[in-house]
Amino acid sequence: MYLTKMLAESLGAFVVWGFLMALFYNVLMKVLAKKQDHLLLATSLVMFLSYFISDHFNTFTATSKIYFIWFLYDVVTLLIVLICIRFIKDKFQTGVKYVCFGLIINSILFLSMYMDIHIYQNKTYWWLWGLYSTGVNLVDFMMIFALILNRDYLGLIRFSKFITSPIRKKALN
Repeated sequence: MYLTKMLAESLGAFVVWGFLMALFYNVLMKVLAKKQDHLLLATSLVMFLSYFISDHFNTFTATSKIYFIWFLYDVVTLLIVLICIRFIKDKFQTGVKYVCFGLIINSILFLSMYMDIHIYQNKTYWWLWGLYSTGVNLVDFMMIFALILNRDYLGLIRFSKFITSPIRKKALN
């Protein structure tokens, strides 16, 4: 149990560090390369602050309720990113789309863990717990890479366009 808790804390610190590096990278690109990516910079700042606050100020919360608090953090972070999208009139960049997608996935995973452990009082390990532990960490790293690369490196946007194009054509006919 101690090793698992230590690994989780180290991984959490590494994720916060990753968002800090994404923020520094976007600041550097804004200053040195004179890029006008205000939305990507704002999203990087929001993500770093959200993960920094949630990582450092939740040490006194009960274990079963922490998932709900993390769910609320992700929902509030998503709302702040959407407000930034609304008020910053930049192009809706790929990195920001990946962050919105990642926050939605993480919110679903946090809420499902909260319901499983706190509401349904489940104490035995099953596949949802494995999906949660790998899924949340992979999505966090996906968001970090998306903020740095600002490319559709997983093909999620191309895939969504492919999926929705037949629907759009049928709706127009």
